[in-house]
Amino acid sequence: MVVTRRLMPYAAVLAAALTVAACSGGDPEPVEPPGSPTSVATSVPTASTTSSVPTTSATPTKADDPVAAKIPKAARAKTQRGAEAFAAFYMTQVNRAFTRADPTQLEGLSRPGCNICRAFEEGAEDMKKEGVHHQGLSIEPTSATIQRYDEVAQSVLVWTTQHSVPVVNREGKQVRTTTGSKGIFLATLVYDKHWWVNKLQVAK
Repeated sequence: MVVTRRLMPYAAVLAAALTVAACSGGDPEPVEPPGSPTSVATSVPTASTTSSVPTTSATPTKADDPVAAKIPKAARAKTQRGAEAFAAFYMTQVNRAFTRADPTQLEGLSRPGCNICRAFEEGAEDMKKEGVHHQGLSIEPTSATIQRYDEVAQSVLVWTTQHSVPVVNREGKQVRTTTGSKGIFLATLVYDKHWWVNKLQVAK
């Protein structure tokens, strides 16, 4: 199942978010030609709701696997719905990394070769060093849809909104404001004990 989107250089991704993350790099590779689009999309749960995606996997503990333990049950399933839930969860963790100035929120969720993922982590680390963080809901995944899911590749389109929020220091004083923006990420995933983001690009 494939949904086609034109990929853009990821310097253009949710401009305010990636300005904070200070990303760098070249143009993304093209996506395979599309087939028929999927008709199923995963709605991203808010803080007051939970996903209804079923899974039979046991809940891992921090002692067993600290990374898997922080991944919601719905996002651990090796299924299309599980892939969608994980891609949305990853963007939720990006929000947490920026609102808490805590790059550890993203640890173990992406492969080393994911340049945008590294940029997000470095952006959160820079904010931590500066002593600032985003105040309020900053980056919000609103839906996720399978773009491709077969034996060769698994990829998900994640519709994302960056809200305009204050950036505050440790004393709570506003030092700047993020710019509101909307965009679509294309997350290419791999499964190894749990889902990982192997590559993150921007679709339009």
